[in-house]
Amino acid sequence: MMSLTTETTLTLDFKEGIMKFVKIAQTTELMEGTKKKILVENREILLVNLKNSYYALDNKCPHLGGSLFDGTLESGTIICPRHHSQFDVTTGKNLEGAKILFVRFPVKDAHVFPVKVEGSDILIEI
Repeated sequence: MMSLTTETTLTLDFKEGIMKFVKIAQTTELMEGTKKKILVENREILLVNLKNSYYALDNKCPHLGGSLFDGTLESGTIICPRHHSQFDVTTGKNLEGAKILFVRFPVKDAHVFPVKVEGSDILIEI
């Protein structure tokens, strides 16, 4: 499967501590089976289009902070390029821990953000 990747930077004006949905992309920017890295207020978000549903995760692997954007997207799973931890993009659940040499180590789940689509706008709660 061909995987297109892109990066975007957003600067938002919101008060700290207040959760709200913010527009981060358009549906036309992300073909099915692709991912996009978006910088929102110095936080990297990984946005994934999986079967035309959209999912957002913290881009940093909870193991050692590897960029999940630089990893491989396979059938709803993102694989960290550093130690091959695997995460379900729909839930953030860690499916397989970090592999160092021949040993697997447990890894926390990835943080996910609620996503909603309004027309062609993709919004996440932040």
